[in-house]
Amino acid sequence: MSSTDNAPTMALIVREDLNLSTGKTAAQCAHAAVEIALVARRQSKRLFQGWREHGGRKIVLHAENIQALDEIVADIAHGIVWHLVKDAGHTEVAPGTVTVLGLLGPRRSVDRLIGHLETL
Repeated sequence: MSSTDNAPTMALIVREDLNLSTGKTAAQCAHAAVEIALVARRQSKRLFQGWREHGGRKIVLHAENIQALDEIVADIAHGIVWHLVKDAGHTEVAPGTVTVLGLLGPRRSVDRLIGHLETL
C-alpha cells in the first residue's frame, strides 16, 4: 500500500432528484469544493495540507435525494470535514434547497461512508 492510498479525498455528492442542469450542477459543485476547502483549512489544517500535497483528489457522485444526504451526514465520523450547499434560489431551485454535500477526509474513511454511491 502506497503512502497515497489513504491520502485525503474530497467528495462532492449531488442530489439527483433535483434534475439540475449541467451548468447548475457544475456551479453547485464548485460552491461545495470552495466551502469545504475553507472549512477544512479552518478546522483541520493538517487534513487540508495533506489534501493539497497529494494532488487535491476530488470525486463527484450522486445521491437519490435529501434523505440520502441526511443519512450520510448522520454517519460522518470524526476526521471528516463536511459542508451542505444551500442554493440562493435565483435560477433552478427554491431558496435554501440543499443541492450538494461536500466531504473531505482520509480516503478510506470517505470510501467507507459513501462507497455505495455511483459517480456522476
